[in-house]
Amino acid sequence: MGNSLIKRREVNTRTLQIVGDSKYGGAGYLLLRWCDYLVSRGWEVDVLATDPFVVAKLEEINHVCVIKDILIPREITPLQDLSAFFKLMNRMKRERYRVVHTYTAAPSFLGRIAARLSGVPVIVHHQAGWTVTDFSSPLEKLIYTSLEYIATLASTRSICVSHAIKQQAAQLHIAPLHKLVTICNGIDPQPFIAASEKRAIQRKTLEIPDGCLAIGSTGRLSLQKDNATLIRGAAYLRENLPSLDFRLLLAGDGPDFPQLDALRHELNLTDHVRFLGICHEIPEFLAALDVFISSTLREGMSISILEAMAAAKPIVATSIAPNVELIEDGVTGLLAPVKMPEKIAEAITRFVQEPVLAQKCALGARRRLLENYTLDRMFQETWDLYLDLLGEKVKKLAQVGNIIQ
Repeated sequence: MGNSLIKRREVNTRTLQIVGDSKYGGAGYLLLRWCDYLVSRGWEVDVLATDPFVVAKLEEINHVCVIKDILIPREITPLQDLSAFFKLMNRMKRERYRVVHTYTAAPSFLGRIAARLSGVPVIVHHQAGWTVTDFSSPLEKLIYTSLEYIATLASTRSICVSHAIKQQAAQLHIAPLHKLVTICNGIDPQPFIAASEKRAIQRKTLEIPDGCLAIGSTGRLSLQKDNATLIRGAAYLRENLPSLDFRLLLAGDGPDFPQLDALRHELNLTDHVRFLGICHEIPEFLAALDVFISSTLREGMSISILEAMAAAKPIVATSIAPNVELIEDGVTGLLAPVKMPEKIAEAITRFVQEPVLAQKCALGARRRLLENYTLDRMFQETWDLYLDLLGEKVKKLAQVGNIIQ
């Protein structure tokens, strides 16, 4: 501990990571591990977070200071946002952070503007998606495009978590492209590889009968994830393979649970569809599955799909651009159009009827993950970006000093 503190004083580099009141998810997974990485590199790390679960996990990391007295809800709330904005500016001016790194919607907008006005040298944003889509109304496009553009201009760089996100920025004209850099998401694959040995135990724990096909998904039960299509897909699967005993296991919680539970009853799927609630042992859960499904409508780059790739599971995913970046149809998984449950059922049926294809896709997915989407690669690229941007700032200040002299 003493050596770590000495190292931190020598580096004298402070960073503020801003996630606000966002729930734990893909960004939370990366944030926790990134903070641990920065501490190991000798940085002083403060994190603004107020979600109880995220706070509890952050407090397990030695030398991370969690700021819980500035509330920034994920959605826009003018009065709370204004109060938080001035508190943020005061803190940034007082603490003299070298790097501010933001995540998620409202917290990222307020954080970047406050950091720019406070004179923070390097401002980085984790760009996991855009608030504007092809389905946005004209008014939404006008408002949110303007806000996204302003926030990106305030940033030193915005890190697009997939090539698709940067391509969307160009298509939607939503951000200045010179401010964007692509660093694809990554995960630590080892827990998922190791968990494969626990498959039999986990299936017993989840009460999956012998010979039963276990299909499942992980993530928030929210509109973006479109779990209703998964449940409707289960109804089509029952029609396609009437003699098949299967379970659809949904690991996660969220605002859509009541509607999804009602849909399960409406389709007479109570024996087939189970809601597991929040699952903290994702590697073990994935080990129990035979097929992983993602019916998501929007993603930056899905941590859930990356985890399923590491677990070497046959994957069925929607054919949105970030998923296509990961899943090559028939090679690392199967793709289905969004909101088409019958196509998801067809893909699952194909895996059931073609086990050689399922195995080929599962192993191909893991191989692709290990080659391109590891946490080590992602963090090294992000670390290099931090240092490059700080170096550029020092050079600019030196040039200004020479001009004055």
